[in-house]
Order: sequence, then C-alpha cells, then structure tokens
Amino acid sequence: MTNKMKKANKGILLVFLSLLFVLFFSWSVFATHTPKNYTFIIGKEPVEGPDISMARNGDTITLTGEGTFGTFPKMATGGGTFVHKNADGDVLGTGKWAATKLISFQPYGNASAQGFPDNLEGGRVLLKVILDPDSVGPSFDGTLRITCLLGNKIPLKAKEGVRLDVRQIPINFNEEVSGETVFIRIA
Repeated sequence: MTNKMKKANKGILLVFLSLLFVLFFSWSVFATHTPKNYTFIIGKEPVEGPDISMARNGDTITLTGEGTFGTFPKMATGGGTFVHKNADGDVLGTGKWAATKLISFQPYGNASAQGFPDNLEGGRVLLKVILDPDSVGPSFDGTLRITCLLGNKIPLKAKEGVRLDVRQIPINFNEEVSGETVFIRIA
C-alpha cells in the first residue's frame, strides 16, 4: 500500500467516524427532546375560574383563556381576556391577551396520581404574551406563568394559578389568589 492510499484510507475513516458521531449526537438530542403538545385552560370550564393574581400594591388581574403549546419546537397559540382592578376593586382596564411563544415547560407528571385521566397533566409553563387593552393605547408585552398542581412531581412551594409580569409598566401580578388551570396532552 502506498502512502497516498494510506492517507486516503485514513481520510475516509475519519469522515466515517465523524458521520457516526454526528448521527449519534443528533439521535441523543432528539431522544431527550421528545415533542409534546398540550392544550392549556385557564379559569374556564371545565376548571374553576376565573384565575386571579395580585400585585404588591393590591391591584389584581383576572384572566381566562385557552390555547396550545408545544415543547419541541417551542411554540404557543391561543389567548383570552383580562380585567385589571385596583385594590378598591375599581376596573382600571380590560382587554384581550394572546400567547406568542413558549418560553419553558416544567412537567409535574400526569393526573393519575390524583385519580384523573392520565392525559391531564400538571406543570408550570412560561409563555410570552401580548396584552391588548380595549381602550385606545399601546399593547404590552408580558410573561404569563401558568401552574397546574396535578401529577406526582409537584414542588413543595408551587401554587395553582397564574402570574403575569408586564414589561412596560411597573406592576407585576406575582401572587396567585384563586382559580384553576389544567394542561391536556394532545400528542
């Protein structure tokens, strides 16, 4: 065998090993990111609602809605309505919200632990949302956190409900007050 043939064989072997490595790495990444799709329901039938969260100053936001999200690739659709009230209960604003993107999803397991069908799941999802007030004015970007306390891996300090952080205004609704949520696995 000549030196040229030895070099060519080494080159072919390196290319082959590189392809095997890439295929193995791609498969392991795909295996750890099995796509799952869910419907989310916030504060409307069949769950109790509406969902209410409160800001430090006593203002509340009431949310209802539904939609879908997928874990791989990350996506979200859907929306609902909101009502913003001050601490005295006076309405400060109403409007619609829309989910635009899944930020993250932490599953807590299926609801068979609570005696419900196993396609119902608990977890915590973070969604990018747009809030569109009914009054004339700009829309607001926000992060909606939805927590459902079903499953067998529920963190000790987790609370059922929603939280909403609004970027353009200095008020964030970070305390769950009431309401229920659910995630329904659809694929």
